[in-house]
Amino acid sequence: MKKTFVCILLCGVLFSASAQTDKGDWIVGGRIDLNTGENSSEFGFNPDAGIFVINNLAVGANLDIDYLKSGDTKTTRFGVGPFARFYFTRHMVRPLVHGNVNYISSKVKAPGFTSTNNGTNLFLGGGLAYFINQNIALEGLIGYSNTKYKDFEGSGGLSIGIGFQAYLSRRQVEKMRGQ
Repeated sequence: MKKTFVCILLCGVLFSASAQTDKGDWIVGGRIDLNTGENSSEFGFNPDAGIFVINNLAVGANLDIDYLKSGDTKTTRFGVGPFARFYFTRHMVRPLVHGNVNYISSKVKAPGFTSTNNGTNLFLGGGLAYFINQNIALEGLIGYSNTKYKDFEGSGGLSIGIGFQAYLSRRQVEKMRGQ
């Protein structure tokens, strides 16, 4: 009896929330990324903001601020670009897919060498959004990240991100704007 009650309670908590992912609602947040490749490590911060163009589909813009170290070579990168993400359910735990393409500028420093390069970064992945209340979700994303530069071959690999998002209804945004 006790196990049945706990199971019903857990299912009710996990699958009863209806957070704001309706057309016209907003999403604001970001994530921290850790990317591992061959003999390299990367740390990144990716703030974003977007609007739901249809129920469960948000599009918007994000920034890409990264630091990469591979041996004696250090790279700092700044990028900006569009993103799209789709949520598959309207429950408290929601599977999602996320993709973005950023136009980036990187500065590379190595012993006796410095250069600046421009290119693109593509991220495609999926994950889960766990809504801790109607407006805030903790997220985990995993996917493939690939960077290509104009003057030389880039790199790609597994990318894991942890972040949060704030979900604002259309009415909340209008109230903040004073409408």
